[in-house]
Amino acid sequence: MVYYIEFSLAFIFEMQAIAISMFIFIYFAQNPRIRLKRQHHSWLVLLSMNFLQLILDLPVAMSFYYRERVWPESNAFCLAWVWWSFSADAIALYLMVWIAIERHLLVFHSQELLRGQWRKLLFHYIPIIICLIWPPIVYLGLVVFPAQCTNAWDFGTLLCGPPCYTYTGTYGIYDFISNVSVPLLLNVLINILLIIRVIKGKMSRQPGIDWRRHRKMILQFWAISTLHIALWSPLVTVSLIQMTVDPLFMIDQYTTLEYILYYMPLILPATCLFGMPEIVNKIKDFLFKRRTNVVTVGDLARTRQTRQTQQNVTVR
Repeated sequence: MVYYIEFSLAFIFEMQAIAISMFIFIYFAQNPRIRLKRQHHSWLVLLSMNFLQLILDLPVAMSFYYRERVWPESNAFCLAWVWWSFSADAIALYLMVWIAIERHLLVFHSQELLRGQWRKLLFHYIPIIICLIWPPIVYLGLVVFPAQCTNAWDFGTLLCGPPCYTYTGTYGIYDFISNVSVPLLLNVLINILLIIRVIKGKMSRQPGIDWRRHRKMILQFWAISTLHIALWSPLVTVSLIQMTVDPLFMIDQYTTLEYILYYMPLILPATCLFGMPEIVNKIKDFLFKRRTNVVTVGDLARTRQTRQTQQNVTVR
């Protein structure tokens, strides 16, 4: 029963997440002037990775919650699923750290650091590329080709159970620290620093910064960062306690904490709209116009029927 409820909730959220993502992609595809702005590039990469999670990772997880087993039950499938799921989560965490750093550059140092081709390459494109390629390479070694162990998959557990490297000590600690804990901690610290700098800059009326122009960008970043921190913090905290204090701490609730992480890609598209009111207005216009058109067609049909009836009565 619990699995059925989790499946139903995930299915409902996934439908809206895919629809909102498509609206955002269509909007940027139709507006190249907005698409080419630097502050939108990282968001588009994050949303694209999120969309891949929605269509590749989430359906497999939903299938597990529906069947209460992994399907298909094969080692190769589990290997591919775990590699992609871990890589996608790490990419999202790394991208959030870079987006946080980039917000600082765009707000406080855009004139100095982001002018010139080599500076754009160094402070804009290369970090995004590193965020995209580094996690898959790392998990290719940890999950697909583990050096010190052999994976034994459990088809009755979400994500086929933990990969074997998580039990080896060194590799498991490295993964937890470098690919999860440090990015999450950096995200928190950079958020705090950005809040302090924004408050200090507005109070001192720092010259050269158009706060009104940057307001939507900053608020959108805070909304998405808060979502990441809120959903990842419980699992990271429990994992840290299990590794250092009590291995059995909240062991029965650990699967639930893993399930909560799936709401990251499910809620992210709606959260991105927080800083995109122009897209929200277009969605409202689209829905309103469709409803108006439906009503208009119905009114026309009824009007024609009434006129026909009146003509028949006149003839008689």
